[in-house]
Parts: sequence; structure tokens; C-alpha cells
Amino acid sequence: MNEQNTAGFALVQKDCTMWGLININPAYTTVQMINAWFFAALCLIFLTFCAIMRVISGPEPEDQLIAVNASVTIAAAAAIALSVYWGNLFVLDMSIAIITLCYAGTIVYLRYGKGEIA
Repeated sequence: MNEQNTAGFALVQKDCTMWGLININPAYTTVQMINAWFFAALCLIFLTFCAIMRVISGPEPEDQLIAVNASVTIAAAAAIALSVYWGNLFVLDMSIAIITLCYAGTIVYLRYGKGEIA
């Protein structure tokens, strides 16, 4: 009876691998996943540069401040993707520190930078 169950399972596994439902090579999938994290990081780095261009060409200081916050947020997301790709948490820790300082600077600027106390 065990031979029948084993043979039936092998038949089902063959059908599923033929249709791509069961992964028979998990190492290849891990490589694809790592490459996907790197591609996501590259896309986010490109979006960071686009946001930095808005910082340079912003018509008013408030617009530039919003663009700086957006670029730092996108750069932090890219750092998360890179830290997963590299398997290193140092990049993630540094991005958290930088984003905290950026938002603290935003609060200070909005509170005291304009010359009026809200």
C-alpha cells in the first residue's frame, strides 16, 4: 500500500513541477529573490535622484523641504532593499539614523526657521 501512495505522490509531483507549481531548485529561487532586491534598490535610487532634482528646482523653500523629506524617505527604502541584498544591518541602522535627523531638522525648521513661532 505504501508503494501505491509513493507512486501516486511521485505522479502528482511530476505534474506539479511540469506546470511550475513546485520548486525543485530552491537555490535558484533564492538567487532570483536576491536579484529582485537589488533591482528594487536600483529603482529606488533612481527615484531618489528624481526627488533631488525637485530639491534643486523647487520654487519655494517649503517645496524644497518636502522634496528633501521625500528623497530621504525613498533613500531609506533603498537602504532597506540594499541591506536585505547584502545581508548587512549596518546600512539599515545608518538609514534610520539619517532619516530621524532629517525629520527632526524638518520640525525645527518649521518651528523656528521661518522667524515666527507657531
